[in-house]
Amino acid sequence: MNLIKNALANLKAHKLRVFVTMIWIIIGITSVIVVTSIGAGLEEKMKESTDKVSKKKTTIRFEPTNYSMVDYSVFLRPFTMQDIESISFMEGVQRVKPTTEGSELSTTYGYEGFVDKKSTSIELNSYKKSKKVKISHGRDFGYDDDERKVVLITMQNAMDLFENPEEAIGNAINIDGDLYEIVGILEEEVQESQNQIEAMYNGGNMEYQTALMPKKVFEKLVNKYNYGNSEINSIDIVASPGHDVYEVANNVAMKLQELHSDLDGNYVTENMDNAHMELEYMTSSIDKFVKIITLVSLFVGGIGVMNIMYMSVVERQKEIGIRRAIGAKSRNIMFQFLVESTFITILGGILGMIIGIVAVNYVSNMLPFKAILSVKGFVYASLTSILTGVIFGLIPAFKASRLDPIKAIQK
Repeated sequence: MNLIKNALANLKAHKLRVFVTMIWIIIGITSVIVVTSIGAGLEEKMKESTDKVSKKKTTIRFEPTNYSMVDYSVFLRPFTMQDIESISFMEGVQRVKPTTEGSELSTTYGYEGFVDKKSTSIELNSYKKSKKVKISHGRDFGYDDDERKVVLITMQNAMDLFENPEEAIGNAINIDGDLYEIVGILEEEVQESQNQIEAMYNGGNMEYQTALMPKKVFEKLVNKYNYGNSEINSIDIVASPGHDVYEVANNVAMKLQELHSDLDGNYVTENMDNAHMELEYMTSSIDKFVKIITLVSLFVGGIGVMNIMYMSVVERQKEIGIRRAIGAKSRNIMFQFLVESTFITILGGILGMIIGIVAVNYVSNMLPFKAILSVKGFVYASLTSILTGVIFGLIPAFKASRLDPIKAIQK
């Protein structure tokens, strides 16, 4: 107990030196807390988004029996636009998205204005008359619009392009070099966070909004991207609210199997395993990054601790010599210096955790998701604080315990 009191008394006598040493520990521990909290928040957000998408969307692909066929979609033609139209009217199907050559047909297009060159990102889809849409401004498509280049955009698109969304009505939007007249603005609907997941795999664009155009016009655009020959190699199925996406997808797969019974192969449904794998990879990367920060904090803070403890040994050689001369054992001297170094790092660690908590709350307000204080972060911080004191205080403590009493007193 006396050793601990002596150690604390010595640290109290050198407050400024101790504080300067603790600064690096504080910075390192704060960094660990902030990074692990951001990582935990991002992981939770992505997991939530992935789960929502997996409950609403899946992909159907055709797997031929003969896998040696390199481009089976060209020869077998497992999907046609007639299939897409037929599937779109099936129960539980909210949306069908064909894909070709590994990319979605309903690709993101940019808008080029005539005045201020503003742009927005849209995901095009064909309009289905059987499913009513709500219009907030302008009008819905009419029978005369079947082959006209007209489009319904979202409120977000309108806000991106015009100061006043109502100005969008009657103006033109440039989609892949062709002008389309904006005849209406879709009423905002609460959409699942699937757009965020899709955006993650499409260049990180988070403004991924669905716009509608007449069916025949959309098919022409699709054919343009199919280069007239390429065939659809998979379709994405989005289930209507209240329907199980995999049950709907299985029904669609059975329907396609009936329509193409002459094909040698099977229609299979996919889930969000790839997204989950990406999430696991990202989480693993964040964890590795945190470990690197922890090691850097350990090293930088440890160098400071080792430096101050060496200075302390040099300054207190006479004291050490006297204590050794009157019977103090080497292990007692060593223990006292270890207590001092460990106390510095633990106190720095505690202050770093407190500052880290405050920093997380501040940073969380600047992020599109909520940073979550991670137990893992506090474990890393605690271990870093203790190990830094022990490891980097051990060498100076060992040196102090091995001083020759007579030479130490003489110095």
